[in-house]
This record gives sequence, C-alpha cells and structure tokens, in this order.
Amino acid sequence: MMKILQLVTKRQYRGAEVFAANLSAELIGFGHEIIFAGLYKNDSDVLEVKGATNIDLIENKSGILSTKLVRAIIKLIKTEQPDVVQCNGSDTLKYMVAASYFTNKIPITYRNISTISEWIDSPFKLSIYKFLFKRVAHVTSVGSESIHDLIKTFNYPAEKTSVIRRGIPIKEVKSSQIWFRLRNELKLKDSDKIVMHIGNFSPEKNHIFLLDIFSDLKKENPEIKLVCVGAGVTFHSIKTKITEQNLEKTVFLLGFRKDIPELLSQADCFTLVSKIEGVPGVILEAASQKVPSVATNVGGVPEVLINGKTGFIINNFDKDVFKKHLIILVNDTTLNTRMGENAFKLIENEFNPVKNARKFENLYSRLSGKSGYKHKKLRILQIIQKKQFRGAEVFASQLSTHLQNSGHVVKLVSIYEGEARLPFSGEIESLKRNKLRRTFDPYGWRKLSAIIQSFQPDIIQANASDTLKYAVMSKHIFRWKVPLIYRNASTPSFYMKTTFTRNINAFLLKNVDLVISVSKASLTDLNSLFSFTKNKSIVIPVGIEEKPKIDRTISNSPFKNKEIFNLIHIGSFTKEKNHIGLLRIFKKILCQDRNVHLNLVGGGPMLANIKNTVDRMGIKNNVDFWGDIEDPQRFLSYADALLLPSLIEGLPGVILEAMYNSTPVIAYDVGGISEVLENNVTGKLVNFGDENSFYNAVREVKNDPEQTSLMIENARIKVNENYKNTDIKELFLKGYKELI
Repeated sequence: MMKILQLVTKRQYRGAEVFAANLSAELIGFGHEIIFAGLYKNDSDVLEVKGATNIDLIENKSGILSTKLVRAIIKLIKTEQPDVVQCNGSDTLKYMVAASYFTNKIPITYRNISTISEWIDSPFKLSIYKFLFKRVAHVTSVGSESIHDLIKTFNYPAEKTSVIRRGIPIKEVKSSQIWFRLRNELKLKDSDKIVMHIGNFSPEKNHIFLLDIFSDLKKENPEIKLVCVGAGVTFHSIKTKITEQNLEKTVFLLGFRKDIPELLSQADCFTLVSKIEGVPGVILEAASQKVPSVATNVGGVPEVLINGKTGFIINNFDKDVFKKHLIILVNDTTLNTRMGENAFKLIENEFNPVKNARKFENLYSRLSGKSGYKHKKLRILQIIQKKQFRGAEVFASQLSTHLQNSGHVVKLVSIYEGEARLPFSGEIESLKRNKLRRTFDPYGWRKLSAIIQSFQPDIIQANASDTLKYAVMSKHIFRWKVPLIYRNASTPSFYMKTTFTRNINAFLLKNVDLVISVSKASLTDLNSLFSFTKNKSIVIPVGIEEKPKIDRTISNSPFKNKEIFNLIHIGSFTKEKNHIGLLRIFKKILCQDRNVHLNLVGGGPMLANIKNTVDRMGIKNNVDFWGDIEDPQRFLSYADALLLPSLIEGLPGVILEAMYNSTPVIAYDVGGISEVLENNVTGKLVNFGDENSFYNAVREVKNDPEQTSLMIENARIKVNENYKNTDIKELFLKGYKELI
C-alpha cells in the first residue's frame, strides 16, 4: 500500500480537479491511502473524495508566492510522509517544489493537461518553469501532442514522461425523467434538438463564435438550440450579447451544474469551439453518454475525437463548415446513432478509468520504490534465435532494455551467431550453435544449462520456436526448475501441418509455464491446436519505442528519388511474407502509374530468388533492395505507404512503427493485423489474397490525401495510446510476478 498526496488548486468541480478526484477514488479502491488537498479553500460546491483525507491548506490565494502556503505544505509532508506527490496545476507545482527544499526527498509527479508553450509568454517565465521541472521526477500528460510540446519547450528528458489518458467513468442515467425535467426547465418542444457546450466561461472557450453560428441557425434551423453549462469571467458579457442578438429562445445558459452526465444524456450533439485546448475531457464525457461531437481543430482535440467516426473536426474556425456539420449531425438520426456508439466504444477501449489508474499506480510504485515485486530485482533471462533485425529479436532486445532501466537484471542470449546490432543496452551472449544441428544438439542444451546455473534467473523467456526447443530440452535433460515462458509471435497452425510436428510442439509446450501471445488471433490459433494451453495463455502485444519525430528540414530522404511515390515493405525474405504476391500487385500499379517506386528492406533465404523475379518481371529499375537496416524510422518517415501482403502474421511490429511515424499502412487481414488496423479508419485492411483490392487500396492512399491524412492521425493516436514499450514492459512484469 502507498500513501499518495494529490495536490489540486482548489477542491472544485473543474476538469483537472475532477480528474484527480476520480483517480484518487480508483486508487483507494486498489487499497492505497489518499490525501486530497486543495491549496486554497473553495467556498461552495466543494469537491470531496470518499475514503480520502480531504483538506484545504490556506483560505485564499495571495501574492506571487505565499510563505504561509509553503509552510502548510511542509507541515503536511512531514506529518503524513506520503510516498509520492502528484501536482495537478501550475500553482501546485510551484508550491510543492518550494516546499521540497525543506522536506525529505519525495518523488514529485506533474500532470500536464495543456499545450504548455502557449502560456509561456516570456523568457523569464520559461526560465522559472525550467527550474521547477528540474525537481520533477516524472511528467504525465493527457495527450501525445502536449507531452511533445513540453519536452521541446523545456528540453525535458523524454524518458521521464509518459502519456496516461483520462479515465472517464461511465454513468448510466435514467434519461426519460431528465428529458421531461430539462425540456420543462427550458420550455423546449419535443421536436427541438439540443446542442450542448460545457466549459468555463473564459475568452479561450470562444462562446462568441457559437453565438454567431446560432444567430444564423435561428433563421435557417430554429429547432436547433444551444445549451451552455458553466460559469466564469465572461458569463455576464455572453448573457448580455444573447439579449442583444435576440437569442433568448435559441441559446440557454444553465450556469454551474454538477449533473453533467444527466445533462449530456439529453444532448443530440456536443460542441467545442475553443481557441486553446489540451486534451478536452468534456468530449469524452459526452461520448460516455453516446453523444457525438463537433469541435474546432485545436490542441489535443484529434486525440479524443475521431473525425468522421465519433464526430467532426472543423479546421480554421470555418463558421459555414461548422454550421453545416452541426445540422447534419443533429438531423441525421442514423449517422448520429452510429457516431454516438463509436464514441462510446472509444471510451470503453481507450479511456477506461481502472486501466488508466493502474498506469498511475505502476508509475507511483516505480518512483517510490514500493513496487508490487516486494523490492526484489528480478533476474530475467531472455533467449533469442539470432542477432538479426527480425521482429521477435528486436522486440525482445527493446523489452530487455526497458526491464534493465526499471532496475531488473537481464541477460540476453542468442542460439545462433549474427551480426546485427540489436537495441539492447547490455552485451548479447551467443551459444554459437550450428543450425544444421538444431534438431539434436545436446552440447548446445548443456551450454544453455550452464548459463542458467551461473546466472540464476527468476524467469526465462524463449522468443521464437528454436529458442523454445533449446530451452525445453535443456530443462528436460538437465532438470533446472526456473519458470519458463514462451512468447508466441505468430499463428502456429501455418507451420504445423503434420501430426509429427504437432506432437513435437505439444511436448515442448507442456513443459512451458506460461505462453504470451502477441495477439488474440495468435492466442486463439494456439489454443485451437493445443487445448491444454488455454489455462496458461495471455495476450501481450508488441510495442514501439518513443522517439522524436524526424525533422525533414534537417534530414535527408534515404530514397533515391524522394519526389516519386515511395512504397515500402519491411520484412524477412521468407515465404510467409509473400514478396511474389507483392511484386504482382506492384507491377499492376506500374501499368497505370509510373510515378511509383517499391523499396524492399530486409534479408533472408529468399532474397536471391526475389531479385531474380524482379529481373524476369522487367521492373528492375522500379525496385530497390536495401538489405537489413538497424533502424527503419527514417525509411518509414519518408515512405508514402507501407505494404504488407503477408500470408501469415501474429502482430507485426512494423505496422505499429509505420503508424507511429505517420505512414499509411495497407495489409492483408491475417493473424492479429485487424486488431490494430481498422479499414479506412487506421489504415487499409484488405481481404486475404485479394490482389485486385490491394491494388485499389494503394491507389486510394495515393489519390485521396484527405482520407489518407485522417487515417494517419487515427492510427497515430491508437498506437500512442496502446502500444508503447514503456507500458508493455509493465504487462510483462505483471505476468512474471504472477508466475513467480
């Protein structure tokens, strides 16, 4: 159990404070102790967390720096001795940093909810905040754009940051009762449509823009009404303008309200027209009531609103376009229902409060040293097949580095020698075995056993089929007892065609303590082949490394002709990658459009055969072979599309890399690919084997930049939310812990 201090500006019903309260409630449910402290006293509508210690530190805000408030925080820290402090708001950070010089060292986290560069308006303020952030152990942000902005603005270490989304509680409301009450309150007809805006009344919320829109709608669509919820400095001036523009029967101001879910349940549409935003949680609150949104394209809006799927994003504050989409969304019942359902699914999948609270719990545990692993540094042995740039080896190396960075001791061993410089921060020891002897290699099995005897691991993880064979045979013959995990990165039925092969693999898998599959498809396929694996199988996907985006103004394209439309395929030259099918598709594209080029990255047993096929097809001048490359990021950043017509896949990391680097993906629907690619939403998903549809999908990506741009943005959001190695590592540690 940890004691966690949540510092908020005031215990009030505003976004940052409500989030901190909801997070605190989840953490209390996990068994932790929470102090929910407001810097200043709030006189009305006080926000409280059930089960927490709820306190205010001083009466009112006074001056630039209140020594009284600093002393109050020092006293609180010394009395309560929290394990970690989370600052929610700039004042909380300022005062906590000041107090930290007079207390024992406690990890300070800061929750960033805005685009920070937009309010750093002077060199002096910049220097002050750079100084403050030097005392911060970790910064969490509500979105990717805001965290990249913070890193760039303060030159803050990226490894000390993470994106943890808002958790949005889903509250069921009795809408029929509220329907009558709200319409009676506002004197609305049954046929009237409600567009709702919820937010503080301040200049950046841009209520004036809404009044201009509804002045037009009053004439054209008088049944569409605007209901605004909130209070603030511009409330009375907006109320006056409503009267001046004769909008009293079109625009309604409800003031401050606590019953937000109930009000949202009555909206036909939610709207946000802010000039500045971080990642607006109110759009997500609307989505929790199956209400789609129309919003201006500012800040992190695209991270919570998927254009064309959960509502509409309007660029450049175009009043006519905004008005048009409002009308469409409130009048088209079918579209409204579909987008509302999509918005609700987004909340369920990506903004789950329990899931995101667990991420905070893991962060606090790591920073405070109170981890769920009883302070023990795990000793982990990772076995890979070969030092090569292949998905299984690259991911195992990245995972091992993250495990080491978390304080665990990791040893990486390869069965066969190789030349690739894999992304592991330590040395990779090789057994230097001969592949021709892999069926029966007692000396190799004994050599692996000797490493295990010397290293004394708590967990052993075998990554790929040959590693499983060596680990199981070594364990079976030399009788070591370490728990063994097998990482299943494919759909094994593709390879196990004979009874003999299945029997061999059944024997191997019976000696495994846990199977970690990269996708649901991989898990289902394995379980269908070997039913006994059902009770020892879990899914943990592959992940991506967070890296700065490549700046094209200072970096050169790796391609020979960057003006042409460059298609790329990254993968080993093996049968299952289907290079022959890829070449047929590419030649068909060439027949219609000579302004394309195919770039093939990778090595493998079929490389020479594919080169000969390219010659025979007469497309040698249109195809480049790049061999194995250490880091595909520059290639993906400059590529116009990634093509993956594989015959079989588990969950290919290269798709996630492409999505992260804003490269559109076209792939066959095999294995776990559909778990990350949604057709026309995050990429192009083509029915397996349909080369004609694959060709058409490539043409659509090239010729429809608007849809392609939308898919790229949706894909980037999805991968940032669900597939970062910093989060994936925690899932592996949880699996290790439960197995031990």
